[in-house]
Amino acid sequence: MHQTLEQGTVVAVCLRPESGVPKYPQSEIAIGTHGVEGDFHSGPINKHKKSGDPEPNTRHLTIVAQEALEAVSDHLQVELGPGSIGENIQVSGLGDLSNLKAGDLLELGENVVVRVTSQNAPCATLNVHHKEIVKAFLGRRGVTATVVETGVLKPGDAVRVAKG
Repeated sequence: MHQTLEQGTVVAVCLRPESGVPKYPQSEIAIGTHGVEGDFHSGPINKHKKSGDPEPNTRHLTIVAQEALEAVSDHLQVELGPGSIGENIQVSGLGDLSNLKAGDLLELGENVVVRVTSQNAPCATLNVHHKEIVKAFLGRRGVTATVVETGVLKPGDAVRVAKG
């Protein structure tokens, strides 16, 4: 199927029905065709585009490394728990995810597969935590992804970086 290159662990799974941060940790999440069921970013259309023709959603969900959260927390002396920066999935064991490129696949748990669409740029919404947080997360806020295979995901599940 795919060649596994790296393996880590799902630390937390989160969602929030409305826009903003934080997303709220859950015991498990259902990942449907267009993202985390019940999450603001789930759906076929990009909800961040305010005018003009609708665009397809290339940001079904976001994935952030625990290592990046801990590094920024330590640097800025702020508490950043699961979901603090709007991530749906927090992982560990894969570094800060800056090595992932558009098109890379992540296999999550037993059934879920997502395709990386981009590195996730930090936005001003995160300033609720610290005025320097956007700068601190540059290049390490994780990735956005679209769903390839649906399923249920929970903390403790494996996450694997794979190439098609």
